[in-house]
Amino acid sequence: MAHQDSARSIGGDFLAALKRTFVPVILPLAAMWVMFVLSLLLGNWFNRTLALNARDFSGLIGIIFMPLLHGGFGHLLGNTMSWILLGGITSMLTRQFTKVMVALWLLSGAILWIIGTPWVCHAPAGSGCVVNHVGASTVIYGFAAFIVTYAILARRFLAMLFGVFVAFVYGISMLIGMLPITPGVSWTGHLSGAIAGVVVAFFFTKEARAQRQLGASAPAEVAAPPKKLSRSHRSGKKDDDAGDGMEIDYSKYI
Repeated sequence: MAHQDSARSIGGDFLAALKRTFVPVILPLAAMWVMFVLSLLLGNWFNRTLALNARDFSGLIGIIFMPLLHGGFGHLLGNTMSWILLGGITSMLTRQFTKVMVALWLLSGAILWIIGTPWVCHAPAGSGCVVNHVGASTVIYGFAAFIVTYAILARRFLAMLFGVFVAFVYGISMLIGMLPITPGVSWTGHLSGAIAGVVVAFFFTKEARAQRQLGASAPAEVAAPPKKLSRSHRSGKKDDDAGDGMEIDYSKYI
């Protein structure tokens, strides 16, 4: 009976961790699909009005809405798969997924508004340049760059495992996506997302880097003094940026 209760409790904790990890990833994705359907019904009004137009004050609104807008079903479907995978990995690496996502969202959009095309045109002859930028690719590239940079800086096992996976699976294609060689692709958007990912990862690994430097500077033979517990530890809660997002405390079941 005790074993059944323990197994049931572990299962409940796992489902709660799964919900905490993936619900924040799915909600923005659901908003993208809702915006796409509404855009079809309204004759592409959202893409014409809410897209990001670089260095145009009327295009500043695109910093907020651009990741929600897509140019077609194939565009949205491709970004959906990458969003679930890379967003899910990001959420498993940090309990602060929403803060990371918002930071990537806004910073990548701001960078794109400054450096974005269309003054360089790579569209096929006679087709004209795409003036406005749409799509969640900026945030997706931000996720990828965040994961790899986080792995390098935090040096935690799970982070390094995910970092190697992302670099191996997405590395070459994303490097190509940041070059002005594919017509109709916002390479400056991809580049902006990658820059934002590196910057945000530096910010969110500040504590991990400080702890590693402290450990490296202390003599190996001298025992480190006991760490003062934070208020969250004294109250039984974990710090938001400590450990991994899917971490479950199994000690209470032993």
